[in-house]
Amino acid sequence: MPRLPRPSPRLWLMLLLLLVGGVMALIEQRNSLESTVDVDASSDEPDYYLEGADMTRFDARGVSIQSMTSLHIEHTPGDDVTRAQAPKIRTNDSEDRRWYATGDSGVLSAGGDTFTLEGNARLRQPSDAWTLDTDVLHYSREQNRAWSDVPVVITQNGQRVESDRFSADLSQDSAQLEGRVRSTLQPGKGKSDAAREAETLDTGNDTTRDDDGRVSSTFDAAPAQDQ
Repeated sequence: MPRLPRPSPRLWLMLLLLLVGGVMALIEQRNSLESTVDVDASSDEPDYYLEGADMTRFDARGVSIQSMTSLHIEHTPGDDVTRAQAPKIRTNDSEDRRWYATGDSGVLSAGGDTFTLEGNARLRQPSDAWTLDTDVLHYSREQNRAWSDVPVVITQNGQRVESDRFSADLSQDSAQLEGRVRSTLQPGKGKSDAAREAETLDTGNDTTRDDDGRVSSTFDAAPAQDQ
């Protein structure tokens, strides 16, 4: 049987060069295809989402400072925010007081220190039986501040206050009402339904008592006009 001639070193070198050239061409083609992909175009697309989510944040001591349940949440990497459907948020401010917030939808900033609730937004402070209802609510744990630039209704134990705008410094227990302000002291029995609901959330039990003998009173304060 005749023997095939052994390839010369020059032929081996040519084959090696062809192989290297082919690999380099494939790499260049792949890089060219990747360069045509618009990364920014997909930055608004969620990088993850959860159904029936239950999330909890902890501080450096390992103490729970914020929790949220939601029917559906999704995170977008472009703006690094989390959007939630029907969120129920429990958060502790810097004074370690507990607040409850709910709404039809919500947007949480990176880290969750700031959030905005829209549609039937409600903020409750059970220890003071204090409830705020509005359409758009903003909350910042870092600033210890809650505010709304649309009309709000505040209720506390039979008292009802309405205003066009609202801003509260939670660390100072002070609030500023702007625009037309209307306040009503309602006759009734003990704490309002909203106060009862808030207390039940905080303690798990309804420990409110009826208290008759309230006086009915209403006043309006229109915004000051420049002379």
